[in-house]
Amino acid sequence: MTATVLLIASGILAVIYLLCMTYAAPSALRSAVKTGSIALLAVVAAPVPLLAVALGLCALGDLALSRSGERAFVAGIAAFALGHLAYVVLFRSFDGDPALTNGWQTSGAVGIVAASWGLALALWSKLGPLRWPVLGYIAIITAMGISALSVPAPFAGAVIAGALLFILSDSLIATERFLIRDGAAPRWISPAIWSTYWLAQVLFCVGIVRPL
Repeated sequence: MTATVLLIASGILAVIYLLCMTYAAPSALRSAVKTGSIALLAVVAAPVPLLAVALGLCALGDLALSRSGERAFVAGIAAFALGHLAYVVLFRSFDGDPALTNGWQTSGAVGIVAASWGLALALWSKLGPLRWPVLGYIAIITAMGISALSVPAPFAGAVIAGALLFILSDSLIATERFLIRDGAAPRWISPAIWSTYWLAQVLFCVGIVRPL
């Protein structure tokens, strides 16, 4: 019952952020709503400590990214990178045979690597002093996506879908921040970033905690 209430509260905060704060200027309230939505998921994930740690680190990343400035952006990258490393360890810790066959795993891994490599090439000349932090982050989230392909049933469906949504969300962030000229980003891109990201975290949380 408590977990359900927390999930609903997380969803309410997520919708508030989506509808009212996606384009709002940085503020304490905006940071609290964005960070709180994921922090509540970390509480739900308490029965699985590594999952709670990963979500907690992502919440810290949200807190940093809700602020303005390059230092906040780098801090956000660092927090999310640590969160993804926690996800990698978690996904590799599951017992049981992978839900995907070797052929599907290989195809999925090749697709993830190809997409990440393509994004890295597109960003290479655009990143300036952020080049190595961003490219390092791309490598880590790629590892997270590949690790998700090895998860067994009954966790695999939610985990793999969550990993792909997470990669999509971060690809949109990179596109908006580095590949699109200031003021030229389509209006849908920021809501899409938040929606895909929050759904990814919910899938990780519910997909892993509920079947246990």
